[in-house]
Amino acid sequence: MAKLFIVGFPKDFQQIALVELFSAHGMVNTVTLVTDKETGDPKGYGFITMSDEVGANRAIQALDGTSIDGRTVSVRFAEEKQGVKPAGAGAAYPRHDNRVQQKPKRPRRS
Repeated sequence: MAKLFIVGFPKDFQQIALVELFSAHGMVNTVTLVTDKETGDPKGYGFITMSDEVGANRAIQALDGTSIDGRTVSVRFAEEKQGVKPAGAGAAYPRHDNRVQQKPKRPRRS
């Protein structure tokens, strides 16, 4: 798996349009568009997970620096945050889980 960071696409761009754009270069697994927490409006950047690094490299070569609706798009590999354990294989940014973790119960001694 290879996770890409994409920025600069038009804010009204839909997930399906990104899937179509990146699928020409390899298999797309997930698309995450970052939105404003209060308004829900897209911020113009997101993450795309592709099934392999070869397809991700092809997408970077083909799409980085291109123009979509007058905006220059930047595509690169997502960087892992330093000092934070990733939330899953290949994840660049951990998911925050607000659930309280409970300590495992010890078995009672007889």
